[in-house]
Amino acid sequence: MPLMSAETMLTRLSGALSPVGLAGFLGEVVDPYLRQRARGRFADEGDDVTGAWQPLKPATQEIREQLGYGGAHPINIRTHELEAYIVDSPNNLSAHPWGATLTLPGNPAQGELRDKMERAQQGDDRTAARPVLGMNERDLAFVLLALGGFVKQFAMREL
Repeated sequence: MPLMSAETMLTRLSGALSPVGLAGFLGEVVDPYLRQRARGRFADEGDDVTGAWQPLKPATQEIREQLGYGGAHPINIRTHELEAYIVDSPNNLSAHPWGATLTLPGNPAQGELRDKMERAQQGDDRTAARPVLGMNERDLAFVLLALGGFVKQFAMREL
């Protein structure tokens, strides 16, 4: 590949860091990463972000068994509605003059699903918190490293 001019490199760098470029990065790289982290959180009943989810109380296990679900496990996956909302619902991705924004899940939960979400995230007087959403420094490191790779690839690609 021939050397490119500084002007060409800066133009490509500007495109990578433009709102549209950043929106592309968020949609193509960050969204799938966060969904995979959430899938793992449900499968493993917690993770390095949320900590291990508290076990279900014996009374809850008994109720679940009477309803035909697993007693102690899986936690937060009785009907799969909450998991599906977190890992499968569309995102809200927007480019705007000051950058780009990714909201995942894209629409706020409504009704009973909202109640399930709030109870999982915060707990209540009867139920321990078993958070299903969250990010930590591991996620930040991934996003920053991936952004660096995205910018480099964008800036160096053939036109």
